[in-house]
Amino acid sequence: MTLRGKAESRLAGEFVPGERVLHALLAFRVGGVRKTMVAGAAGIAGLAGAAGMALAARRGQAEAPQVPIPTPGRFLFALTSHRIALFTVGGIVRAAPGQPLRSWLLDQLAWVSEPELNSGVAQALRGQIGIVGEGVLGYEFARLQADEGRSMIKRLARVVKELETGTAF
Repeated sequence: MTLRGKAESRLAGEFVPGERVLHALLAFRVGGVRKTMVAGAAGIAGLAGAAGMALAARRGQAEAPQVPIPTPGRFLFALTSHRIALFTVGGIVRAAPGQPLRSWLLDQLAWVSEPELNSGVAQALRGQIGIVGEGVLGYEFARLQADEGRSMIKRLARVVKELETGTAF
């Protein structure tokens, strides 16, 4: 079963009618790919310029505070048709969604940054999401998941933009 299928099974009891999982990927906190790939590397990057990287929306809601939302070093990042959800990473042989960490409805997202592929030995697709009233969710996808990660984030940015303009749903 794919991560998407596993996330769908894990969320099944919480779904609203018509909700489905669109993407599910293994993610790292900002700096986590490097820390995992390069022994002894320092981890967390700052939030400087997060608001300047906003791509999708500056919604008519309160701004997202420039406070990092804490995440474990590795987590499962799922995008459904109605929310984003984070899970711990479970599974012995293959990654699987463990315990639910957080979830936010799509209308709680203030902005979505354009993801950037950082350079160096441990390449990662890195981005941030502003969450109204809570802070900034930073994430990275390992290089092998960069294409799928970019597709997922572009889809999320498009939905946030549609919610802003009132053309969603």
